[in-house]
Amino acid sequence: MKRIIVILLSLMPLLLSAKGDKDTRLVIITIDGLRWQEVFGGAEKNLIDKDQGVRDVEQCRKTYWRSTPEERREALMPFTWGTVAKQGILIGNRNVNSMMQLANKTNISYPGYCEMMTGMVDEAITSNDPVNNPHRNVLEAANEDARYKGKVVMYGSWKSTRFAIHNEQAGIPASVSYEPAVAKKPSPRLKLAERMLEGMPHYWRSEHFDAFTYAFALETLLADHPKVMWISFGDCDEWAHARKYDLYLDAANGTDAFIRDIYETLEGDKFYRGKTVYLVTCDHGRGFGNEWTSHGSGTKGSEATWLMLFGKGIYPKGETSECGSFFTQQVAATIASILGIDFTPDNGVKLQPIGM
Repeated sequence: MKRIIVILLSLMPLLLSAKGDKDTRLVIITIDGLRWQEVFGGAEKNLIDKDQGVRDVEQCRKTYWRSTPEERREALMPFTWGTVAKQGILIGNRNVNSMMQLANKTNISYPGYCEMMTGMVDEAITSNDPVNNPHRNVLEAANEDARYKGKVVMYGSWKSTRFAIHNEQAGIPASVSYEPAVAKKPSPRLKLAERMLEGMPHYWRSEHFDAFTYAFALETLLADHPKVMWISFGDCDEWAHARKYDLYLDAANGTDAFIRDIYETLEGDKFYRGKTVYLVTCDHGRGFGNEWTSHGSGTKGSEATWLMLFGKGIYPKGETSECGSFFTQQVAATIASILGIDFTPDNGVKLQPIGM
């Protein structure tokens, strides 16, 4: 009992000073299907193999393999481990009993995003079909608050993501897949990115490459200065399903670089500098070993998720250990706490924010 109390007390400061006020901004970043194993341990040696789609094994090992997990994860995600780990909190390394997982049992993307944004599980949501989530979500609540109304925006690589927040009903501008950007004041760079997307082959029918999500989101942040933005990346999941481990690693490394650039750019902008919280998480995990490409109710381990928090008011806890288990459905309460808004899920159960 004493140990449990110590753990709970140690987590109490994580978000206490990050609660919303009139100047809070929030950037939510989701990385579809990126495993906790790579986030916390870097590249997996047995998967750097031609059987796992690696085109140049020697080069992949040179780029991502190191002798220790700490060195490997920093090689893969240098911003995460060089900056986020020093300035914020990371939850989800199961090797040190820091656990986070889905409450829904499907372990696939759309139900994961719905759980994340609504703070509850609807057992009827069991597919990735692009249909509107019937439940009230936390971004909808934010957009109804006078401080954030008209200042909530969403960008996603995959078509179904915006349906998780029923963005049209919620009045939230959103662009996914091969749709144009939604910036009110598009810059020349944003217009160029739109033309480039129009000319790109649709390699995935319902999803564009993350580079366009990054470009659209960053240019909109700079042009319109929204206070809340959800940026949903998807390359990691696509390359994993294709069993291309080197490209999966490249996507994780590239997303880490995108996050660095978003952070450094916003902290150089007076509208965001010192006022912004950054929340990074995923929608589901993946299997172990040869099943790293898979996820779903029949894939052991794919319920495992993870979360990072850094920026304004976040206590610099670093990588947590021995902190028990959190659930993805608590993300909605965490977002509400950061923004200082009142949000009750449709099931009437208010969950504790992560770290509160």
